[in-house]
Amino acid sequence: MRRLVVVVALLGLSLSHPLLAQQWSSQEQGVLDDLAECWDVWMEGIRAGSPEQWISQCSTPTTTYWGAQDGAPNGNEFLRRTWGIISGQDLGWTDVRPVSLTIHGDVAVLHFYGYWRAPDGDGEVVTEAKRTEVFRRLDGRWKLLVGHATPVTLADAAPYRRGEG
Repeated sequence: MRRLVVVVALLGLSLSHPLLAQQWSSQEQGVLDDLAECWDVWMEGIRAGSPEQWISQCSTPTTTYWGAQDGAPNGNEFLRRTWGIISGQDLGWTDVRPVSLTIHGDVAVLHFYGYWRAPDGDGEVVTEAKRTEVFRRLDGRWKLLVGHATPVTLADAAPYRRGEG
């Protein structure tokens, strides 16, 4: 009986996951799948010490990013120049929780929560950020045009402060 309760509880938790709680069209699921694949490519770039695969596979020449700690939006050249600092902040992504996804032809606007593992003094911590990303379908895949991330709490921002005191 106890085992049945555990199975039912786990099933209930899995069905309440945001990706399952909402029905996504095949086109919407394509955006979510390409986002997840690009986050995997980001981590491959971290391990390889270079953002080039991510830039070529997941962004456009005019892609801009604007993190909450950045003074102004920046692009691929900024990413190349600061890769050593940026790559030291991410240990891996753990989850994407979409809030809304709207597709207008070859452009998609996604609002979501993203969860990353980041270094935290004695180990690591999972950080949460509210994110807005705009994608464009190019060459059969969704590529990032514009991205913005804001940590949910000050504690979530701490690993990304780049040495600020």
